[in-house]
Amino acid sequence: MGGSRRRVRETDAGRKGRLLIIGGAENRTCGAGPLETFAELAGGEDARIVVITTATEVPDEVAEEYTAVFGRLGVPSVRELRLLGRGAADDPATLRALDSATGVLFSGGDQSRLRTLVGSRTNELLKRRLEQEGLVIAGTSAGATAMGHWMILGGGGHEVAASSVKVGPGLSLLDNVLIDMHFNERGRLPRLMSGIALETRLLGVGIDEDTAICVGDGQFTVVGTGVVTVVDASQCTVAYAASDDEPMAMLDVQLHLLPAGCTFQMNDRLPAIGTMRGPKGD
Repeated sequence: MGGSRRRVRETDAGRKGRLLIIGGAENRTCGAGPLETFAELAGGEDARIVVITTATEVPDEVAEEYTAVFGRLGVPSVRELRLLGRGAADDPATLRALDSATGVLFSGGDQSRLRTLVGSRTNELLKRRLEQEGLVIAGTSAGATAMGHWMILGGGGHEVAASSVKVGPGLSLLDNVLIDMHFNERGRLPRLMSGIALETRLLGVGIDEDTAICVGDGQFTVVGTGVVTVVDASQCTVAYAASDDEPMAMLDVQLHLLPAGCTFQMNDRLPAIGTMRGPKGD
């Protein structure tokens, strides 16, 4: 076992990993969805997956469900980590488990619980292995918005206003991006645009349920059954309101709607249409 792990690590040395950022409510049956993509990227039947259940209030249930899902996908090695504080995140046993994993999945729940990991040794290890050792990291729902340097902690409403969004430090696994989830299902375009209006250099990415972006080499590809909404305010003019509750004006905002197969170059902010699903036959 140890020799096998060393060979995998030697093969992965110097190879950048992938992020798979899922909008939540992913299909957990065996099909062609985000979890199948994650399992394949992590190594298929040779994958060693760690599920971090810090964000959820029902970790036993979540861990059991993901273990069953990945088992059906042919991945026998699935382990749960329940990191409920900075001490647990920096525990040597935790670091060893993450150092030998080929894939790490952050579950959904309350993203504010993940702030205990920000700046921890666990967080630093994940970033290093993502950059240098081919680690695949996925996050769903709360675990998705936490991937950015900033994450959305709450908010809502129908107005683009400062009071419509609350943000805080994220895990910084993906720079210069602000991510929102359950996007069209919960009508979150005003919330995401509110966050982007406050920091226009950030790229807004809203991900529908059972949909994900697979990030690597400066671009992402959309997978799943829904749409990814991209908000590019880099050339935008914002007129801030007199109070946080009043709507802001945003001029010259670019909005892209990207279904499965589409790609987006994040540095150049260029979308491209992929292979589109055609109409079903009779």
